[in-house]
Amino acid sequence: MNPRNYRWLINLIAGAMMLAALAIPGAAVERPFKLQGTTLVLGNPFDAAGAPMLGTGEATHLGLWFNEGVIFFDGRSGPPFAATAMVHFTAANGDKVEFLLVGNLDLSGVATATYYIVGGTGRFAGASGTGDFTAQPNADGTLSYTAHGIINY
Repeated sequence: MNPRNYRWLINLIAGAMMLAALAIPGAAVERPFKLQGTTLVLGNPFDAAGAPMLGTGEATHLGLWFNEGVIFFDGRSGPPFAATAMVHFTAANGDKVEFLLVGNLDLSGVATATYYIVGGTGRFAGASGTGDFTAQPNADGTLSYTAHGIINY
């Protein structure tokens, strides 16, 4: 049989294989995650609307970052007071990671929480992860904090 008769079949199979390879989603990889930074809370987190916050720092997979978010303390619950925050971290290249923090604030101003990564943009689209988060107040009114755990992306 003439080899030209099979050329269309070979092209069809090669095209189908390329489409199948593109259709397979990239599997998220679990990676260790460490973050440290400083944030300024701009308002009263005990207000029902919470308080905005802005910060900077450095983290694995993000490099230098800045963040913005909202933090809430529930004055009816404590002490210790229930604390919740939604924080948007922007990596050095502009990709974003979304964090949800859930924990407690003691009377000394120390917060302990669990972080949950709930998505992002760029290489962090669909990211997930969890870990430990701690924050301490500084004399200048800022909060210094660290996080240790995992990120999947």
